[in-house]
Amino acid sequence: MRRIKRSDNHESGVSETVGFIIIFGIVMTGIGLVTLYGYPMLLQQQAEANVKNMQKTMIVLQTDINSLTFKNVQYQETAIQVAGGTLSVKDVPNPKPYFEIQIPSEPSVIVYPGKLRFISEDGATIIALENGAVITRYPGISGSYMNAEPRWYYDETTNTFVITLIRIVGREDFGQTGIGTVAIELSDTNPPHDNRYSIPAGSSVNILYHNDLPNDDFFRAWEMYFQKPDLQLSESTGNNPPFDLNYEFSPSVDSTLVIKTVNMTVLSL
Repeated sequence: MRRIKRSDNHESGVSETVGFIIIFGIVMTGIGLVTLYGYPMLLQQQAEANVKNMQKTMIVLQTDINSLTFKNVQYQETAIQVAGGTLSVKDVPNPKPYFEIQIPSEPSVIVYPGKLRFISEDGATIIALENGAVITRYPGISGSYMNAEPRWYYDETTNTFVITLIRIVGREDFGQTGIGTVAIELSDTNPPHDNRYSIPAGSSVNILYHNDLPNDDFFRAWEMYFQKPDLQLSESTGNNPPFDLNYEFSPSVDSTLVIKTVNMTVLSL
């Protein structure tokens, strides 16, 4: 009798191969989705966190500057961490920006403030400490805003208007990234001084902010600040050049104007 040999097809190996390919495909798809969508989102969140931390750091440095300005402290230093960008000092290489106070029958008071400035790595955010104010702006988008205001005020009890003008300069090409110490000291050659002026009722003091070029624009932030009701300033009706602000202090009673001028230097340690 002739025997017939049967051949059975075993497909277990094929099933394992197909399963591996499917699982591998799912894993690679997941990695691709994370790389395409998740990673850029993580980078964006990290960049936003760096900006928020730098805004807080600038407010800390503002506190140091206020201590030097109002508490007769000669020297302040603070340990900081700068991430996602560079902190530097911008002096006044161009004729702007500067503050000008025009007082009746007196010479104008002009101060070129300079600034501590943080620029993010992608150049999308600028945070500056200018004349005691912390200001944020986003290049390419019109406008800027103050995170923390300077210490200008009008005292209705004594009819006294106080303006503080702070000039910041750098030493040894100050530039800070990562963890470091920022030291600020008052100028030895030009110490702080107060000038007091009597402003008769009905007269006007002009407060002008001659702004930087549009690529370093803090115009809107100062404009919104000058419009605060507490300062009792009104916009001048005179013609102003582009990017310049002109506001008036016109008291209805005899008042006193105090202009406090402070010069300080930022050191890199």
